[in-house]
Amino acid sequence: MQIGQRIAEKEGSVAARRRSWRTRLLRFGRDGTVDIVAGSVVAGLAGLAYEVIGGRAYGTEGFAPVSALLTLHFLVFVVVLIPLEQVTIRRLALDANRPGVPVGAVSVVLATAAGAGVVAFVLRGRLFDDNAAFTMLVVASVLAHGFFALARGYLAGKRRFRSYGLASGAAAVLRLAVAGFVVVLSAGAAWFGLALAVGPLAVLGWRSFSGPRTQVAMGRTGVIDTTAAEGHYVAGLMLASAASQAMLLAGPVIAALLGAPAATVSIVFVTFSVARAPLSLVHNLVARIVPPLTRMADRGEDDRLARLARRTGLAALGLGVGGYAVAAPLGPPFIGLMFGQLFRPSPVATGLVGSGVMVAVGALVVGQVFVARGDTHRLATAWLGAILAGGLALVVPISDPATRVAASFVVGEVAAMALLVGQAARAPSEQRRVSSRGRDGYRTTKRLIDIVVASVLLIAAAPVIAGVATVVLLRSGRPVLFGQIRIGQHGRSFRLWKFRTMEVDGDADVLGNHLDDLRRAPADGSVSLQIPNDPRITPIGRFLRRWSLDELPNLWNVLAGDLSLVGPRPLLAEEIAVIASEIGRDAVMKRAEVPQGITGLAQVEGRDDIGLVERSLLDERYVAERSTSLDLWILVRTVVSVVRYRGA
Repeated sequence: MQIGQRIAEKEGSVAARRRSWRTRLLRFGRDGTVDIVAGSVVAGLAGLAYEVIGGRAYGTEGFAPVSALLTLHFLVFVVVLIPLEQVTIRRLALDANRPGVPVGAVSVVLATAAGAGVVAFVLRGRLFDDNAAFTMLVVASVLAHGFFALARGYLAGKRRFRSYGLASGAAAVLRLAVAGFVVVLSAGAAWFGLALAVGPLAVLGWRSFSGPRTQVAMGRTGVIDTTAAEGHYVAGLMLASAASQAMLLAGPVIAALLGAPAATVSIVFVTFSVARAPLSLVHNLVARIVPPLTRMADRGEDDRLARLARRTGLAALGLGVGGYAVAAPLGPPFIGLMFGQLFRPSPVATGLVGSGVMVAVGALVVGQVFVARGDTHRLATAWLGAILAGGLALVVPISDPATRVAASFVVGEVAAMALLVGQAARAPSEQRRVSSRGRDGYRTTKRLIDIVVASVLLIAAAPVIAGVATVVLLRSGRPVLFGQIRIGQHGRSFRLWKFRTMEVDGDADVLGNHLDDLRRAPADGSVSLQIPNDPRITPIGRFLRRWSLDELPNLWNVLAGDLSLVGPRPLLAEEIAVIASEIGRDAVMKRAEVPQGITGLAQVEGRDDIGLVERSLLDERYVAERSTSLDLWILVRTVVSVVRYRGA
């Protein structure tokens, strides 16, 4: 009797599970999840067809500029635009009545388009055969896909998953149609690349971006309702996306830097492009994953999220082994069949790329736990460790650049998975606060960012630096550089280098008189540290200050360790004395706890036209709230502030 009852209970349990799975599948079909999958599959196939048509029409040499264009596009889309899409989804998942587009998102898109255009112009000889048209295509693609990402984020945040999936597929189909038309007309590769910028415009033909306005009950975390808090979240997410995608999307660029010929660069591009099809599918499914995970995090179900991360990590490592077993024998003939035998890669490189992509799929899913928690600084820290591991793997002396890049990719992805799963098991940290346990990690990350960004900027800005130096020499004479003693972290003095913007024999009493004004000024901060209409500034110096070009030599101070990219602006000893006497010694001690910076919270809030009290309060606020995400947000705001030259 008992045996029969157990069998009946077991059969009932199995039947219940079957009904549960059928119910879930039906729900997914009704809520648009199937449409997201279908749209992603269509987008993936159309994207692959676009690359196949281009490769066959222009060959390995002619297709190289298009592959470089696609690489830059994918980097920008994943690093900058997808985080904007995700924060749009998350803010609407928490509160559907909020405005869909995050504050400052348009400025970020515009600044990104400008930056990508500068990179494309500087590297046009190496990447685009000196064809300036590709520079314009890079800018147009970023602008079009920026609008596209914000529109998709709005649709997913409003739970219009069906519209999200269909819009994704429609954009890829339009791009393919335009590319086919270009090939039929036998137009050049630049016209073929134009299809990349035209495709996202398909979303303009969509129905109005409206939806039911429903209020979501809030739980533990609450809505991120300040521009700064949301900016910190997006900045951390962008940093994490940059690190997570660099190993995958920058593969062709790294191969070129390793000395690979153009044909090998094209082979690396198509190999990574074909292999990342599963990753592209999961990127779109993130729009379906983020809303429920956000609500789980909001209800405080952290153990459940950590368990999900562990299971996903183990499954991804298993898929990585299977990915190599499938991609190594089948990948080369498939790529040769699709693109032509000239594009056929080696089995080892193809297997490694296939393995790494499978692990990357799992890492992308695990990363959404941090996105849902709003804990993006930990997500960024994990991915920075992963990219460091991948970069170290490039040192391994593998003769074939394609295999070398693929091996680095696998090492980085496995390291990322281990770090992400370990971080997910920890309790979520409070937003915008650096805990004492995480302080050392923050300092290490900050210094790493300083070195990498300062080095890249010095190299990229070398023509600008040379031009400014020449203009200063011709218009103002010697010396070109000006070194001034400033007070750094813990009261240490150092020489801050800038391009000279003042007359050599300028009136020395101007500074003394201004310091007297600061001492006599009321506590409301009506007198700023910046000297208004300083008579010592030369005409060319005024221009350099307006666009902050005079501070380019500060990057050398960053490499030397005197400065950080972000922190309270280093002051003169006389200015420090004024702060100590007027506001208090505690304010001086507080700002001296951290490295001084080229830019800071005070600079992005008002540049140099804010008062002494307000500036000191903003510096104290930065010291209290400093984090990797805050630093990234300040850097983005600095670019926007300089472009707008507010307060200059």
